[in-house]
Amino acid sequence: MKTKFDFTVAQRQSLIGVVVLFVNTLQKSIRALWPMLVVFLFKKEKYDANYIYLGIVAFIILIAIIAFLKYWFFKFYIDAQLNEFVIESGILNKTKTTIQLHKIQKVDINQSLIQRIFSVHKLEIDTAGSDKKEASINAISQEMALDLKERLVDNAKNSTEKNSQENTEEKTNTFIKIGLPSLIKIGFTANYVTSFAYLFLVYSTISENLRQIGQENLINENVDKLERFPIVTVFLVALTLIIVLVLLINLITTVVKYFNFIIKRDNNTFVLSYGLINLKNTIINPNKVQIVKWTQNYFQKKLDVNTIEIKQASSNGQDAKKKDKTKIPGCTDLEKSKILELLLNEIPTQEQSLLPNIRKLIINAFFFLVLPITIAIVFNQLVNRFDVFQVILLISTYTLFVGCLIWFSYKNYKLYHSNNFIVKWSGAWDVNHEIIEPYKIQGIKISQFFWQKRTNIGSVVLYTAGGSISFNTTNYSKLKELVNYWLYQVETSKKSWM
Repeated sequence: MKTKFDFTVAQRQSLIGVVVLFVNTLQKSIRALWPMLVVFLFKKEKYDANYIYLGIVAFIILIAIIAFLKYWFFKFYIDAQLNEFVIESGILNKTKTTIQLHKIQKVDINQSLIQRIFSVHKLEIDTAGSDKKEASINAISQEMALDLKERLVDNAKNSTEKNSQENTEEKTNTFIKIGLPSLIKIGFTANYVTSFAYLFLVYSTISENLRQIGQENLINENVDKLERFPIVTVFLVALTLIIVLVLLINLITTVVKYFNFIIKRDNNTFVLSYGLINLKNTIINPNKVQIVKWTQNYFQKKLDVNTIEIKQASSNGQDAKKKDKTKIPGCTDLEKSKILELLLNEIPTQEQSLLPNIRKLIINAFFFLVLPITIAIVFNQLVNRFDVFQVILLISTYTLFVGCLIWFSYKNYKLYHSNNFIVKWSGAWDVNHEIIEPYKIQGIKISQFFWQKRTNIGSVVLYTAGGSISFNTTNYSKLKELVNYWLYQVETSKKSWM
């Protein structure tokens, strides 16, 4: 393999990377110190302006020196004798990170807005032995990034042989391109809970910072004004506002993150590139994929869009980390089938199924309906906050909403199995389809509580290197037969799961 750069010799980042490191360090410092800046803006008359400006200049100079030293002491190279990629860094505390080439799982080339301004790229390396990015190089040219990526991926495929392949970019071809209309469909129909949590976090942060600077009355006064209106009106207005904000957050974050999503096919691997502000470029090796999950709700089914999530080997087999997951949003049913076929070599079949026992529905109804409503009624009797009409209205709304979620969650809860695949269905609104191949199972746990023996129900957990899949409250006798068969497949299979 011919490369322009000699990576057996220690290399530094691009010289312009000093500026990138400076901006990144300054940005992180401002994020960490922004509560202090807010306090200063509200109480700046208490401080001498000359000392403030002098402190800011000294702070910027210090960050500039640190950025240059980070650049100067950062080196990376490939140790050809030991087949390792080595990164040396650190100003006072020297750090040497070594990665065995055959353990490299994924190499990403990303580009933030700052990096795009200065025409440099960030290269990140993942292995299955770390909870975060194993190593990253923050500022190198595109030519060097592609060259290094090719060298690392080539050695990861075969660390003992020399490979004279052509440039990765020249032999890839566009497999699937997800357009803006598909992203808009996904933006309006997915990630409601995440966006609501983000909205609540923003509100909590603003409230806390207003309280710290003595401006908490801004919120309290507006809340007091709302008490003049009927509770039903306030509830409906608040619900409408929350729905609108959640949809806008979904749409903006989805389009910005996944804009111009292109999937290229390089032999039997994926090359993904996407992003509006921060550009992402990553390679997915199907042989290292542990779990494939595709999700679709009612609206997405009508609009013909799906979201696929790929889980690769993680350092913790029971809990796949964020870095080991890759999402492909907005693919059509036809595109989903093509992706599944490339990842799994065939479309999963659903020949036989396990269904949950009716007790699962009864238990969920008790814990999520009967118990919360009982507690709410007792609490309202003690504080006398709502009248009878309001209590009936709130309980009816809660029962209708949660009852539907419990029912559909029960109806969608299934475990399909065939000779080559295990597919778990779950979810009330967003229906998840998690797929694993039996030979990739790393461990199986089957359990039955003593009160379940009479009714012959139990549970199973299937562990893989990319996470686990569990199925609860089902026929225990059938479960044991399946577990024995899956263990037989694991023991007799000669396929590699990495």
